[in-house]
Amino acid sequence: MLNLDLDSIQNHLKKKGIEAHIQKETQQLCVILKIAEQEFPLFVRIFDGNELLQLLAFLPCNIQKSTLNDTARLLHLLNKEIDIPGFGMDESAFLAFYRCMMPAKNNKIDTAFFDAFFNAVDVVCKTFAPVITAVAHGAITFQDVLQKAKENKPISE
Repeated sequence: MLNLDLDSIQNHLKKKGIEAHIQKETQQLCVILKIAEQEFPLFVRIFDGNELLQLLAFLPCNIQKSTLNDTARLLHLLNKEIDIPGFGMDESAFLAFYRCMMPAKNNKIDTAFFDAFFNAVDVVCKTFAPVITAVAHGAITFQDVLQKAKENKPISE
């Protein structure tokens, strides 16, 4: 079991070779995931009287105002299809993110459970960031994504 405090989580990540910094002003940990030569800031935060732990990763792309609707539709579709939904966006900041909430009990969280969710954030970002970025930047439309999915073609074709 992992104690539900930032120092314990930081030490656990360090043992796994993952660098995390405590941000005292926001009371959260910051980890930079490096995926395909891009940096995905991941924030770990404790909520609701130590009963919930949040993992929040921001995708390194700004959504264009003209693509907000297509991006939102894509994020909804992905959430419907993936095992651990959590995509969202902040329309006012034009940012997309992936967020997981994990329950804790007695100020502890199962270490294997934490590791599985942490790894899931990494996998989900690796898998879906390219298509989300393409739609957010207007390189392809949501309809293009649907059509390629129907044809079982990779988005890059």
